[in-house]
Amino acid sequence: MPTGVRDWATVDYYALLGVPADASADDIARAFRTAAKVTHPDATSDPVERERFKELATAYRVLADRRTRRDYDEVRRLSRQPPKVSNITTRFETPEVRAAWSHRRALTVLIAGIVVTVLGIGMAYLTWSLHEHDANRKAKYIAVEAVRVGGGDVRFDTLDGHTIQTHEPTMHGEGAGLGSNVAIRYDPADPQHVVLDASTFGRDITLAIVALKLLIGGPVFVVLGARRLRGAR
Repeated sequence: MPTGVRDWATVDYYALLGVPADASADDIARAFRTAAKVTHPDATSDPVERERFKELATAYRVLADRRTRRDYDEVRRLSRQPPKVSNITTRFETPEVRAAWSHRRALTVLIAGIVVTVLGIGMAYLTWSLHEHDANRKAKYIAVEAVRVGGGDVRFDTLDGHTIQTHEPTMHGEGAGLGSNVAIRYDPADPQHVVLDASTFGRDITLAIVALKLLIGGPVFVVLGARRLRGAR
């Protein structure tokens, strides 16, 4: 890599030699020789001039070689160009399009946020209702151990000594497991009405997480949409 490549974008070697950017090779060599007469270490003991000679020598090495000079000119050209802006950014930065986009999108985001928030409230209410319903039913119904007798039926004895055979209830929540026995709860007023004595923790926590996400995301969209809508106006 040529000397000083990292500095090419910030150092003007033409200015150091006192020649224009379109100077010929002869003009560059003549300018360097003239400057070297007073800055060469053999010609002066001034440390400032000696340091300047090093800079002049670097400039001459870069500009005297045709390929190196071409690369140097390309680096300088690219460093002077403004950063390119994508068509998408430019399009959205125009005041007319930005205002129209902001108002339309802001209103959409605001409405979506309200809908999501309402869904979150509904989901939270559903989760609480199901939990309360299961808790009340467990408190009212009596827990017993039933035996699977085949054909989808179970048999169990009530607390008052009656043997009941009924259809096994639908499994829900985390399930009641497999095997010949199954934990159930029966309605004392109607022993034929039975439910599984299974935990619903998995269902409840899943619904609660969904509700929480909706209740967090909804207000965020509402605030974002309201701010953008206010800014568009």
